[in-house]
Order: sequence, then structure tokens, then C-alpha cells
Amino acid sequence: MKGKVSQLSRTPLGQTILGEVSHSSGIGTIFSSKLPQIPKFEGIPVTREKTGYTQLLGSLSPDKDLRHRGMAGFAEPESIARHGKFGKGNYEQRNPSLNIAKFIEKPKSRLLLSTSPDPHTVREYMVGYQLIKAKGAIATIGMPAVILHPQVVSLIDVEHFKHYQDIIDEQLKLGNRTRSEDIFDLAQGNNETTAVLGATPEDEWHPTLRHLHTLKLVKNASGRILQGFTKTEGETFDVVTITNPDFCKNLMSLELFTTASGKGAMFGKYLDRMNKRAQELGLITDDRRILTMDDVCALMRSSQYQELLDNFTTTGKTKVLGGVPKDIPIGAVEPLLEYVTHEAELIPGKIPIPPTTVDSSLHL
Repeated sequence: MKGKVSQLSRTPLGQTILGEVSHSSGIGTIFSSKLPQIPKFEGIPVTREKTGYTQLLGSLSPDKDLRHRGMAGFAEPESIARHGKFGKGNYEQRNPSLNIAKFIEKPKSRLLLSTSPDPHTVREYMVGYQLIKAKGAIATIGMPAVILHPQVVSLIDVEHFKHYQDIIDEQLKLGNRTRSEDIFDLAQGNNETTAVLGATPEDEWHPTLRHLHTLKLVKNASGRILQGFTKTEGETFDVVTITNPDFCKNLMSLELFTTASGKGAMFGKYLDRMNKRAQELGLITDDRRILTMDDVCALMRSSQYQELLDNFTTTGKTKVLGGVPKDIPIGAVEPLLEYVTHEAELIPGKIPIPPTTVDSSLHL
């Protein structure tokens, strides 16, 4: 593992991020000529500017196919650069939970990663962090390989959210909680796209440096950063923007409406109820069923599906797949692969992933 991390950290984009993070963590401003020179690679655009809160959020791409993640401090950007993936390093110290109801109240799972579809709500994804001074980052990435939307999941997997609400109410009754929380209200006010990083800690469904569109490093805010970047009239930040010239969108993204899995008649009835709700909401047609975690595991652990994601991208929109024909058995690899391969051929703008454009030669 040690050698793998070292190798990943030597990629031009990773090295550029590490250099900028190290530079931005030094004494003085990110424009200071007194700090050590930053490694530079031909073809990786890096810009520096002083800008305000409104301009900062306004500079994030409005592309509906992209997602944004706010990060307090520079530890997470450094980890992304070193490991080549999101959700590694210290993030892996969190509990491996797929409880999405709990996650939207307490976002502390190593298997789930919050992102925002809207540049102007990216600040909401710092809930749970302490007030810190002067620095943070925003990563803009393509649609993750496996996603869910808590707002939608609360309408489909109602039983899961009711169960968590019962836990909240019981904790309050026992004095283990100081205030109540309506988990359904919390879910409906949550617009995030949650990246699912795996069904278990052994899975590797993480967004990678290839999926990084831009990274903005922010330093020297005179105020405090809370839930992203505090809106302070007239305040300016030092901002470094690193753009990935080899950014590629995922060709396809698998959408979950539940993180539950199971077998037998009881789970079958449970799934039937969720399918009916999804159909009533227009999320799937009557001849479809929702993807289950078993389906997603079958695909994501398949070398054939991974080859599809590794070798192809799109110049258009990532295909978000949330349902499959209901005659496909749950978790059946071959029919699932046959279906998604067919769907992939229909994606507008599907192209082979082009060779890297970045010169790996170091320029000082």
C-alpha cells in the first residue's frame, strides 16, 4: 500500500496539488515569492486571484453533470492528491455505515461522501466541522460511479427512515439526546448527491483524480469558514484554481434508491413497495424495477463493467441508471451486464478515453 500511494502521488496532477497545498500552508500568502518554488508540469493550468465570496461560488462550473465538495482545511485535498482518490486517508477512519438516514444527520461514514449539485449550496457540506480560520477548498468532480439522493431515498425507502426516526425518538425518551429531529424534514431539505464509495470497505468505487474537474484552494480569508465559506460582504480570499486537462466524465452512474439488501419473501415484499413508490414518482416505468445494492455490487465488482468505465467516457452527459427490466433477477451478473452494455452503446457522445495530454516532465 505504501508503494502504491507513493506512485499515485507522483502523477503530474497529484504533484501539482501537493505543491500548491504545501505552498498555501506556508507562511505568507499564496502569492508570496519567498516560499519554495512549486513543481510545475506543462499542460496543467494553475491560476491565482483575489476574489470575494459571491465571485468564488459564481466561478464554479454550472454544468448539471458536475458535483461540488467543500472541504475544511487542506488535509482532504492533500489526501486526494497522495492517494489519487476521494475518501481515502483519514476519511477511512470513519465507521463503514450505509445508513443514509443517519448520514444526513451525522455525516460520518467512510462508505458515503457528500457532494452538492449546486455551486451555491456547496457550503452546506461542512456541517459537523469546527470553525476554522482562513483556508479551505472546493473540488468539482464528475458524477460518481455510484450515487444516491437522500431526498429521493426518503420517499422510496420509507421504512428505513421510519426506523431511524424511531431510534431518534427512543433516544430522546431515554435522555440520550438533547433535542428531537424530524429525519424526513431533514431529508427533504437536503439536495445533496451522495457518492457511494462501496458496499464494504474493500470496495473501490471512489471518484479518482481522473474525475476531478477543478480544485480551488482558498486561503487568507479574514473571517471564519463555516459550512464552506462564510458570506462576508467585502471580504476577499486568495484563490488558487487547478484545472485538470485530462478530466473525464464517467460514462455511466448507477443510482440507488435504497442501500438495503436481502433475500427471501420478506425482502421481496419490501422491494415491491419501493418499486411501486418509484413508479408512482415517475422514477421508473412499470416494466422496470429499481437497482438494489446486490445489483450494484454485481456490476461494480465485474471486470467487464470496470473495463467499460475505464476505457470510455462521454462528451455529453453521464448516463444515470436507476432501474433495470424487472425480469432481470437481483444480482444476476450476466443479464445485468448485457443490459448496461446495451444502454452504454446508446449514450450520446460516447468515446474512448483519450490518452493523457499532460507532459510528465517537471519544470521548476
